[in-house]
Amino acid sequence: MLFFVVVYLKRIVLLSPIAAIYWLITSLRNWGYNQQLFKSTSFDVPILAIGNLAVGGTGKTPMVEYLINLLSKKYSIVVLSRGYGRETTGFLWVEQKLSPNQVGDEPLQIKCNYDYIAVAVCENRVQGVLRILNEKPETTLIILDDAFQHRKIKPKVSLMLSTYEKPYFKDWLMPAGNLREAKQGANRADAIIMTKCPENFELIPPKNKPVFHAKSNYVDPTIKPPVFGFSGLANNITFKNHLAKKYTLSGFQGFKDHHVYTQKELDALVEKSNNSTLVCTQKDWVKIKHLTLKHKIETVSMSHQIIESDKFNNWLIQQIES
Repeated sequence: MLFFVVVYLKRIVLLSPIAAIYWLITSLRNWGYNQQLFKSTSFDVPILAIGNLAVGGTGKTPMVEYLINLLSKKYSIVVLSRGYGRETTGFLWVEQKLSPNQVGDEPLQIKCNYDYIAVAVCENRVQGVLRILNEKPETTLIILDDAFQHRKIKPKVSLMLSTYEKPYFKDWLMPAGNLREAKQGANRADAIIMTKCPENFELIPPKNKPVFHAKSNYVDPTIKPPVFGFSGLANNITFKNHLAKKYTLSGFQGFKDHHVYTQKELDALVEKSNNSTLVCTQKDWVKIKHLTLKHKIETVSMSHQIIESDKFNNWLIQQIES
């Protein structure tokens, strides 16, 4: 244990000078927006921005899906993402028949789960919103996915996610830590949601803004053990631990976040599984379903359960309509 603490502290010390330069750049950028030196566009249609301070792993996509379930009966929703990892550029409407290379894995996952919801990708969010409002004038709410640092748009409501296990206020700026900007950036959020809370946890009391808490629920199909799991997430350990807790786990292989699978890799996973049931997440499934499947693969989905759901739901609708 002491060895890992020493290695961690050494990493922080060695990378702190680079983190200081990164802090200066991001702080100057935020100062420019705060002083209105850079343009931030507002729209008449309410925009709900979801994001985080850390790099990946907070559960933004399950939160977008939670919001769709909550708000889709009341509003005509369009989800707009930049489409991280896609090989295309410009504005595209996401369709189930498209590939992750065309629109990104997470927007495609959302579209596959909610075909009745319009999903679009555009690296220029302002142009993306303008296209949405022009082509779908019936839109009454736009959800911006992974947009906390995208300050060219001024959202009506901004939700910042942070994991309970590694909260933003105990993290460091990249590359010494995982933060995209200084901890003070959390002040821009209208509310903070602490995700992936364990069964027994202490509520984090709010200071100058509401703080909500969410647990992660895995929805498993009927799976015959033993299982061999694989995933390409920002944090593969959580998924691996879930499989190990619920099933007899014969093996597991993790890949980097947004990993694009090849046929060769999929065939290798089948061989490694040694007749165990192959299991992956929905995010992985949308990247392998177009490949030749020589072995049945089960998928597990993840959803958020907000502990203070009634309070959060009422607060959010009030914010949107205020």
